[in-house]
Amino acid sequence: MEHASASDFNGFHHWKNPDRQSIGETTLEFLKKLPGPTHIHISGKDPSRCRAVVTLLHGNEPSGLHAIHEMLKRRIEPAVDIHYFIPSVDAAKQAPGFIYRMLPHHKDLNRCFSPPYGESEQDKLAQELLRILVAQAPECVIDIHNTSGSSPPFGVTTFMNERHEALVSLFTHRMIVTDLLLGSLMEISESMMPTVTIECGGAQDPESNLLATAGLNKYTSYENVLTLGHTDMSLEFFHNPIRLELVEGSDIAYGDHCLLDDGVTLLPGIEHFNFGFVSAQTQLGFISGELSNCLQANDPNGEEKLLDYFRTVDGELYPTRRIKLFMVTTNPEIARKDCLFYLVEANASSEVSD
Repeated sequence: MEHASASDFNGFHHWKNPDRQSIGETTLEFLKKLPGPTHIHISGKDPSRCRAVVTLLHGNEPSGLHAIHEMLKRRIEPAVDIHYFIPSVDAAKQAPGFIYRMLPHHKDLNRCFSPPYGESEQDKLAQELLRILVAQAPECVIDIHNTSGSSPPFGVTTFMNERHEALVSLFTHRMIVTDLLLGSLMEISESMMPTVTIECGGAQDPESNLLATAGLNKYTSYENVLTLGHTDMSLEFFHNPIRLELVEGSDIAYGDHCLLDDGVTLLPGIEHFNFGFVSAQTQLGFISGELSNCLQANDPNGEEKLLDYFRTVDGELYPTRRIKLFMVTTNPEIARKDCLFYLVEANASSEVSD
């Protein structure tokens, strides 16, 4: 394995065509073989073309790494050269493994892919990944994640066209199309190459690893992954979801009664609403204090929509109308640093048959 130069200590270690004996028998053993952020290059049948896969941007989302390990163990020659990028190795390695989204006091790497770029280790690693992608010029990029709670799989893109739909349909029939810009990797799609995020489901969901592996097998082995001819799947689209976030200074807990003097307590079973509808009669949790002092819900244009979608009744939190939730988390740390969940109106999804 080639290591990054001393002058670029945040660079990727390069590993070309690793043999079966060098990658370990399990995903955790494979992780331990990686010395740090790693770029694995697999030679394909057509070396004039290549595709890229990014996973483990978050250290607690192992399904993509599991899928890569399975592809390496099977020794299947891909249709084109494949470049695997595995950045957050150090966070993932913290005992007992796959616990930390990012190391304490580190930035979220998947918020570092748009300017202005900072000087943190995560900013530099994001810039290095972008530099390599520009140099390799892959025909497409997929970024494989796990959701922060138990959830059905779905894809996310900032573009709605056949190439992006085709990439998502290798993995799932649910596709979220968003204008929300957070500095995530998939936002390079407009300026560089077709890029989609694949959310495989929760890290503890047994189906997540299977879905990631099956989708990655298609992505690496199909001659063409950018047209819809490879599937007869009907895609369901969700447009421009709204993020429900904590107001700065507010806090969150999970329980079947109010646990905070000032903040939000969500019901512990709320993640079961992932990709399900909730009505105006569905209690979601409890609010201590003023609703707008605890939560905010901005649309992609930055307009505050909280009171359009949520209300309180005697300190209990309810929707104002029928909505669909997804990316619901019961991890308070993720809720604090990212969001509680996303939502769309009940009639905001559409289905297109291919």
